[in-house]
Amino acid sequence: MAQPAAAQVPTVTPVEAALHFRVLHLDRVEPDRELIHKLAHIQPDRPTHARWVEQVEQLIQELRPLTRPRALFRIDPIVSLEDRRVVLASGAAFEGAVGTFLKSATLIATFVVTIGSAVERLSRIWLRAGKVMQGTIADAIASQCVEAACQTLCHHVRLWAQERGCETTPPYSPGYCGMSVRQQIPLFASLPTKRINVHRTPSCLMLPVKSISGLIGIGPPDKINPHKHPCEACAHPHCTQRRAPCNHELTANETTQATGD
Repeated sequence: MAQPAAAQVPTVTPVEAALHFRVLHLDRVEPDRELIHKLAHIQPDRPTHARWVEQVEQLIQELRPLTRPRALFRIDPIVSLEDRRVVLASGAAFEGAVGTFLKSATLIATFVVTIGSAVERLSRIWLRAGKVMQGTIADAIASQCVEAACQTLCHHVRLWAQERGCETTPPYSPGYCGMSVRQQIPLFASLPTKRINVHRTPSCLMLPVKSISGLIGIGPPDKINPHKHPCEACAHPHCTQRRAPCNHELTANETTQATGD
C-alpha cells in the first residue's frame, strides 16, 4: 500500500526577522484544582472521594519538580487575511476558520508551550502497574499544568500588546474550532521548537504530548475581544473540548465547511 506523500514544509523567515521573539522558562505554574477533579472524575462533595481529593493535593506537590514549563513565541504582521486563510509577513500561511476568529487582528503571535514529558511518563508507568487512580490524577495534573503554562504565555503576549495600545484574542490551536491539525506544519516551521525540546510527528501530533501550540490575534482594543473564544463560532454540541456555549444558529453546512469534515 502506497504511503501518503510527505507534506511540504513552507519556507518561513527566521525568528530574528520577526517583530518580536521570546523564549520563556517559567518557574512555576499553578494547575486548576476544579478542572483536575473534573478530568479525574472526582466529586469533592462526596465523602467517599475525600481521599482522592487529598491525593490530588499530594500529587500536585510531588509532581511539581518534574514539570519543566517553557514556551516560545514570535509576533509577525498579517499581510493577507481572508475568511479561510491568513498569510503572515514571515511567509507562514494558515488555513481553516481563521478569518472569522482573527478578522480584526493586524498581528499574529505564533506559539508553542510545554511542561516536558516526565509527568506523562510517570502517569503511564502507574497506569501499567495498575495504579489507575494515581495515573489518572497525574495525567489530569499534567494537562492542567500545561494549560496554566499556556495562560502565562498568553499573559506575556497580552502585556506586549497592551504596551503598544493593542489587545489580544484567546489562543486558537490547530486541531480545534475549524483549524486542521495539519496547520501544525506552518506553525512548527515558524518556530525553533527544539529550543524547548518539542517536536512535531509526521501525523502532526506534538511530543511531549503535554504541549500546546497555536495563534493569538493582536489588534485594536475596540475591535479585539480578549474573551471571545473560537468555540463560539462552532455548532458541534458534543465536542469534548468545548469552552463556550454551542452556537445553534450555525447551519450544518456552515459547520461542515468550518471544520473540514
